[in-house]
Amino acid sequence: MGGPAAHGQKNKAHKPGRKAGKSARQKHKDIKGGVRPSVLSSSNLAFKKVDRQHAAKTIRDQHRAQLLAAKRDPVKAPRIVAILPLSKAVDVTRVWDLLLNTAAAASVTSSGPGIAAQLDSNGVPGMDSQPSIANESPSSPTAAGSEHKNGAAITQRPQIPTRVALGGRNGLQMLLLPPPQARDDPLATVDLCRAAEVVLMVLPGGDGVPIVDPCGLTALAVMRAMGIPTLIPLVHSQPGVVSMKQRAADRKQAAAALEPQVAGGLKVASIDNAGDAQQLLRQLSEQKGSIPGWRQQRPSLLVEAASFQATPDASAPGTLEIRGHVRTLGLSPNQLVHIPGAGDFQIGAVYGPSEPAPDVGELHSGRKRKGTDEVMADAQPRLLAEPSPEAQEPLVRENMPDPLAGEQTWPTEEELMDAEGAQTVQRRRVPAGTSDYQAAWILDDDGAVDDEEEADRAENQPSTPSQSAFLGQSSSGAKSVAGSEAPFLGDTASVMDGTDDMDADDESDVVDPRELKQQRREQEQGDAEFPDEVDTPDNMPARLRFAKYRGLQSWRTSSWDPKESLPRDYARVFAFQNFKATHKRARTAALKVADEPDGIPAGTYVALHVANVSPEQAAAVVARTAAAMQGQLPPLIVTGLLQHESKLSVLNFSLKRLQGPEGTIQNKDDLLFVTGLRSFMTQPILSTDEPHADKHKLERFLHPGRQMAATIYGPICYPQLPLLVFRLGTGSNGRPEMVATGSLSGCQPDRIVLKKIILSGFPVKVQKKKAVIRWMFHNPEDVRWFRPLELWSKYGRRGRIKEPLGTHGGLKAIFDGVVQQRDTVCISLFKRSFPRWPKDLHFA
Repeated sequence: MGGPAAHGQKNKAHKPGRKAGKSARQKHKDIKGGVRPSVLSSSNLAFKKVDRQHAAKTIRDQHRAQLLAAKRDPVKAPRIVAILPLSKAVDVTRVWDLLLNTAAAASVTSSGPGIAAQLDSNGVPGMDSQPSIANESPSSPTAAGSEHKNGAAITQRPQIPTRVALGGRNGLQMLLLPPPQARDDPLATVDLCRAAEVVLMVLPGGDGVPIVDPCGLTALAVMRAMGIPTLIPLVHSQPGVVSMKQRAADRKQAAAALEPQVAGGLKVASIDNAGDAQQLLRQLSEQKGSIPGWRQQRPSLLVEAASFQATPDASAPGTLEIRGHVRTLGLSPNQLVHIPGAGDFQIGAVYGPSEPAPDVGELHSGRKRKGTDEVMADAQPRLLAEPSPEAQEPLVRENMPDPLAGEQTWPTEEELMDAEGAQTVQRRRVPAGTSDYQAAWILDDDGAVDDEEEADRAENQPSTPSQSAFLGQSSSGAKSVAGSEAPFLGDTASVMDGTDDMDADDESDVVDPRELKQQRREQEQGDAEFPDEVDTPDNMPARLRFAKYRGLQSWRTSSWDPKESLPRDYARVFAFQNFKATHKRARTAALKVADEPDGIPAGTYVALHVANVSPEQAAAVVARTAAAMQGQLPPLIVTGLLQHESKLSVLNFSLKRLQGPEGTIQNKDDLLFVTGLRSFMTQPILSTDEPHADKHKLERFLHPGRQMAATIYGPICYPQLPLLVFRLGTGSNGRPEMVATGSLSGCQPDRIVLKKIILSGFPVKVQKKKAVIRWMFHNPEDVRWFRPLELWSKYGRRGRIKEPLGTHGGLKAIFDGVVQQRDTVCISLFKRSFPRWPKDLHFA
């Protein structure tokens, strides 16, 4: 039978009447000309369509104006283009020489300086003009022509960072970076991704050769984790291949190999002869490179030369001078800079030296390339900016806590008299042999005992603290075990001094690496099968072993004070009242630097004087820069820090383990964290990554396929920021091995990470809802100590401890339902966990 709709029933619309809101009443009042216009009238729709078209045209005009202004800007840094081969079969030397020889040959034979002849007065590429190609002359030092198609030898050029003039009235240039010499080193690819704006991925052509080898797959994984810049895939066919059909097949094969690794449907081009190289240079001159978002928030500088100005005292810090172009954003002399391998420093002054000439691509490109010493020996450059003492960002790493901040005021006389009166404690009846000190802890709350069971329990109670000192009632009604604040009897030196062997994550004394690896693998399998379960120790009481743990009635609703029982290290870190607002202010200030009077706009070639650099750190930076300029190492990138990014705080990263690497990653293992700004060793604590939870459970292992969070002490940084996790010495040839990737979640010192342990026992005698549980504890004192906690079973039963049974830790329990004989009875305990303090605070 049909419903109301089948019978044509139409219900009246709801009319709120006088209970309608202000907007509804005002809509009925606004009547123009006595007739209320219809919302769906054709005139309104047409008017809205015209507005939308006008808004879209305004956006297009603004975008076009921005592009023209960027092309007409006379201050522009060379575009950084990196070459990255994805297979060992690629002839990188031939591709490198082909690009440089084509650029040099075009500049010598064309009517203008290289590719500059193809740009009009506004710097916009011309559509009809074609650059002339060098004549085929064996005696020409930059011969480039049809000989490339036949596989003939071409002029050899050293693979060092080379400045190429792409042309144009504004002098558009390109800085071509050679591929890393160590292809199996993922850290070299990380440094290349930090610098490059355009990456030329070169793949081999032909049959029987690997298109992307394992090193190439690792490089692609690093680029995906760091943020992919502009990618241009190129196919370099084998020498002698002139068939267009074979070249098209090579491109199709390369596109199929890249499709599962890089999303976006990239168009693959060929790089076999001078015509292909010339087309690539034209594309580079027209195409604007894109960089990841985390690089757009901070200024950077690719170091092209470095020198150190020492003080008369050889061991005292001096001034490090580094030269390069300011990129991405404007640089302020008041902000801090981070130098990889050295640390964070303040800027002493910013000078404006003369910009070096291009090495290849200029009309008069026969001038000799200047060395580092010659570049630094130029005339004294002009002073561009100096820091202001009032506005300069302080170089502070740790917070200086006040040791008296937690002290109370001196008590008054009334408080002293009340304290003396409170010392008189009414004692209850105690067993024979109980000392006065032990009996002082047995308090009589109500004065009389109404329940015989409680009276018998009090008589049989051994000399232990009362449960009123053991229990704590939270605001949500959840019972908690505050054992760390309760007094203890017996030998408690290992507990009172703050040591806890559980914090060592069950570190073993096994020396043999193979046995240790096997033991860790077994522990990981056991943690995956029986998570959080631990054995109750039989050599010491459980109430002492787990004194720092407490129980929670509900994981979701029970409260846990984030300021409770914090370690002393927390007084040395910084916290935020509103992290998002602080990030917004720092980002806004960075965007306005170029408009300030002392700001250095992006694209300016500067000599940056970095103050208070030790001779050891300066020597490392100078040596690294010299090796990078010779093509032996990737380039060195100096990054300008945002506000507060040098201060220490508690960082939380969201990460996920990769599927490929073998071995186990345990909690607090030594790992290399590589972010967009820094690379440093740390020992993170792992926990669950639940964005809307107020408590997070500690994880003992980084299991594959799980999204987890890593908490460390580190300098403040703002999202979005990538994270690459490496394990040292486990890769090929002793190289670092990338084991996980992720991103920064934020800086929240109040993030609660709870370590959970489960004590389990088994029912040996069951009578419906009652059961006798054994092997959970080993003495009746522990049973009485943990009696307030709730029992739960793996088959869903909830219960409580009734009383101890016998002298070996047995107990009687009652549950909310029938207990099965095969069930397992458990107790959950929790303790807050904190990361380890870093060994090195440079974070370089």
